[in-house]
Amino acid sequence: MNHLTQNDFASALQVLARIEAQADSVRGFARAVAQALNGLVAAELTTLSVRELGTGQREVLGLPGALHGDDERRIGLEYAIAVPLFSDRRTRVSIVLERRGLDFDERDRERLELLRPHLAFLYHHARHARAAVAPEEEGTALPLPPGIHATGLTQREAEVMHWLACGKTDAEIAALLAISPRTVQKHLEHIYVKLGVETRTAAVMRALAICHHASLGNSDHFLV
Repeated sequence: MNHLTQNDFASALQVLARIEAQADSVRGFARAVAQALNGLVAAELTTLSVRELGTGQREVLGLPGALHGDDERRIGLEYAIAVPLFSDRRTRVSIVLERRGLDFDERDRERLELLRPHLAFLYHHARHARAAVAPEEEGTALPLPPGIHATGLTQREAEVMHWLACGKTDAEIAALLAISPRTVQKHLEHIYVKLGVETRTAAVMRALAICHHASLGNSDHFLV
């Protein structure tokens, strides 16, 4: 069941904008996530977990200064929910939220699922900042949130749409994608028509809703 409201979508945009503004490195991304996610899903501790699958070793980023390594396991947190961002044969990266007293419910899960593909995108951007600024120089396209093409947008329109969701101006999007501001504006005109909206905010909220609905039904995203 979909428990999300218009306010949830608006809050999600604010969270993404706050995280993107600080995600200039993986550690910056982890700090931003730890600070910003609590505005959408309450948690006493939010961290970025990077696990080496071969050795089982885990690095925890975004911890408060008083906590180190796995010390958070000893402070009585009863409930946890993990939001996978990246996985390959060697590494698994997840955001882990923990709290006591009240378990995470379906609405918490839906809010996190709404953000998950965009957080994965921003994590990739933090890891490969140079490639994100000048993708043509690297010869590879940026990975986009799963479900974004359910909007009917082209690859480039989807890239514009993502950075729009992160609060970027036309000039900033142009610099990130190595295109002209006029080209960004033309892409936006096409996006508005395809999404049936007339404003930037409406386009972002419509795209977020479509991505969210496209991702529903995948029960493997969360490890509780």
